[in-house]
Amino acid sequence: MKNIIKKLFGSDNQIVSKREISSEVQQFGKDFFIDAQEYRDGYSVKLTDIQKYSALKKKPVSFRKEFVFELIYLKNGQSKTDWGDDAYFFKDTAKNVMSLLIRASDVYFDDDDISDIIQGFLFGDNGSLNSWNWPIVPLVGKIEAEVKKSGLSPELSDTLSILHKAITKSNYLSADEIRLGNRVANIGKLTSEFEINRTDALGNSIYDTLTSLKEGDQAVFKELLEHFSKGGGKSAPANSWLKTSHELITKIGVDELRSHFIKWIEVTLDIFREIHKNQEYEFDFIADKNMQILRSAVWSCSTINDDELNQIIEVLGLLSFKKLRNVGALSAKLGNGCIYTFSKLPYQDGISRLTKFRMKIKYPSVQSIITKAIERVAKAEGKTMYEIEELAVQDLGLNSDFQLIQKFGEYQALGTIQSSSSFSLLWENESGKKIKSIPKFVRDNFAVELKEYKKKVKDIQSNLTAQRSRIEKIFLAKREWDFEQWKKLYLDNNLLRFFGTKLIWSFTIGDKTTSVIYKNNDFIDVNGVILKNCTNAKVKLWHPVNASVDEVQSWRRWLEKNEIKQPFKQAHRELYIVTDAEKTTNTYSNRFAAHVLRQHIFIALCRERGWAYTLQGQWDSHNTPVLKILAWKYRVEFWVEGIQDSANDSGIFNYLQTDQVRFFDQESQVEMDKVPAIVFSEAMRDIDLFVGVTSIGADPNWRDGGEERYHGYWADFSFGNLAVSGQERKELLENLIPKLKIANQCSFEGNFLVVKGDIRIYKIHLGSGNILMKPNDQYLCIVADRSKRENEVFLPFEGDSTLSVILSKALMLADDTKIKDRTIVSQIKS
Repeated sequence: MKNIIKKLFGSDNQIVSKREISSEVQQFGKDFFIDAQEYRDGYSVKLTDIQKYSALKKKPVSFRKEFVFELIYLKNGQSKTDWGDDAYFFKDTAKNVMSLLIRASDVYFDDDDISDIIQGFLFGDNGSLNSWNWPIVPLVGKIEAEVKKSGLSPELSDTLSILHKAITKSNYLSADEIRLGNRVANIGKLTSEFEINRTDALGNSIYDTLTSLKEGDQAVFKELLEHFSKGGGKSAPANSWLKTSHELITKIGVDELRSHFIKWIEVTLDIFREIHKNQEYEFDFIADKNMQILRSAVWSCSTINDDELNQIIEVLGLLSFKKLRNVGALSAKLGNGCIYTFSKLPYQDGISRLTKFRMKIKYPSVQSIITKAIERVAKAEGKTMYEIEELAVQDLGLNSDFQLIQKFGEYQALGTIQSSSSFSLLWENESGKKIKSIPKFVRDNFAVELKEYKKKVKDIQSNLTAQRSRIEKIFLAKREWDFEQWKKLYLDNNLLRFFGTKLIWSFTIGDKTTSVIYKNNDFIDVNGVILKNCTNAKVKLWHPVNASVDEVQSWRRWLEKNEIKQPFKQAHRELYIVTDAEKTTNTYSNRFAAHVLRQHIFIALCRERGWAYTLQGQWDSHNTPVLKILAWKYRVEFWVEGIQDSANDSGIFNYLQTDQVRFFDQESQVEMDKVPAIVFSEAMRDIDLFVGVTSIGADPNWRDGGEERYHGYWADFSFGNLAVSGQERKELLENLIPKLKIANQCSFEGNFLVVKGDIRIYKIHLGSGNILMKPNDQYLCIVADRSKRENEVFLPFEGDSTLSVILSKALMLADDTKIKDRTIVSQIKS
């Protein structure tokens, strides 16, 4: 950096300034960038960390204005100096500082100032402009505000013509450049009437709204559209903008506009669905002006807080972010608008929707936006993020038996939660006869009520999945409740009650801690003893890593005996303890090294489990999957490397090679045996899941089409030693198999469940679920059909798909003479 400062500010500096810069400002600039270098993070720096930035804000207006020109001339000097990578740091910092100085309300630029600034932004003899390199948008905003107050002078008009020409010079303009060019062209122009762009279905729907309104309302509606069209350029509206929106909407009538807003969204959803259906994407499928109007309407819905509007905005947000092949999200602009709207609603209405967004939308940048939105709401309510998410959960009309019951004349709808991913719906007539389909009488006579009931069912289904994911994360959240607070959340709320009555909780009263479950209106321990006087208890979610082996085994037997199906593995949860090998390597673990993973499945699973990771390919893309455990102030790294010659046509690696796992606290890397037990176990459980699901060895089809060099690895994974998850699966099956009708046909041999059929004897690996056939260990390829209903064997938890697959294969192969699938039969009989 010293060489850069010397070139910029030394005697050999060849930069020619159009304005005279004082020695005081030049010296300040030199000191500023020396100071900035101290806080540099890669190519950028946080301005508030720079002491000289704080000093700059206190300088007189004339000084700050002069410093803008100094920065322009210094940036232009990049072409005359050789800085290497440091150029990016300087360019980014200078642009950010200029942007803030230009935005300052007390800094005024006259026509000559603006002309000199824009001339400084241009480069080359043809007056080209890199709009991304300069703070054009804040400058245009400044000009717009001044023109609105003082009008447009001929001199400024000429300058803006030069700017517009520079922005639109290229034959290939981005959407941002098109918008910016239009914005500059319209400065100072007065329009007597807002014109609707009718080049797409959304524009026509907006026009239909205009023509359907009363004559008096049409003028207000045009004013509203004008207001909506100018809400752009920002990621979120100002409170004053929202206030104006609400005032204009109120003039026309909320009830009047509600149906029109819904229609606009429905039209947009139809466009989005058609694009996803055909996988055909056109850049301008909705005119930019119309897209801006719709986003502004969505923003404005935060001031209305209508349940029907909120519901369809949720659908719009999810579909906006739905990934289209080779494109990504159809409209992050609209999706982010939906997130903002929910963050502005009362937390009881908005947070649950944001929680669902966070569960379903896996883009890391969007995850960050959602998390920050929830944190803002929580802070405003004086709560933590965990507290606000719990308080926002609504029971949606469920009774204490987890049913949603509603009368429709002589019929009754009976919806029941079956699991955290299943909600059944039956109908009853007056005599109590069960009917699976919706009665015609109900469809014909209760259309509105039926639509509302279906919406509640859909809300329950999506909330169940979201709450299951949220509650499982509590293991690492250090969450503790007072008893009355916990009871209000997990017993009195009938949606959360579904989880609260199936999970084990730690109750601490005084210095004694007891693990209990809620059954028959009492809290009982693993021996069936009722725990009394709980009102003073401190409550935590029980984790087996903190319990003895006897206690864990006792809870497992209790759940199996009482046929309690937990929403996720708790008593049967895999535990990962530091091994002697890991104590020897000390600072890292090789437990999951040397595996070959399928990268596209791996990244999806990373995002589902909250790990940050981006695709690697044949570009500067190397990165390490990272899990941040905020409550513990820990970070976990799972090292993976792209396999260079496995790239597809897009240059993305199909396969990854795994390496070390490392743990870090806030200060440094942590030795293996110093990592908190629950942090170590939960992180390693995630990584075991990654390997178990995404390894090429988990793909039964891979052997036939895979590369020969990995055949040895595939065989070792498919039929070799069991990881912790496989060991736990074996222990459960050893208890479960004797209770099944096929028990006499089953036995265990090492890492295999052996099933004796009428034609062959089959060995099902308890880790991968892959199959060998005796007597010659011939491989049998059976691909599980995930769309088919799971077997009816009771399992004491949800979520282990491999266990379900093993049981399904065992039941099928035990009766192998009845198998109809020709592919399977040909393998068995070959």
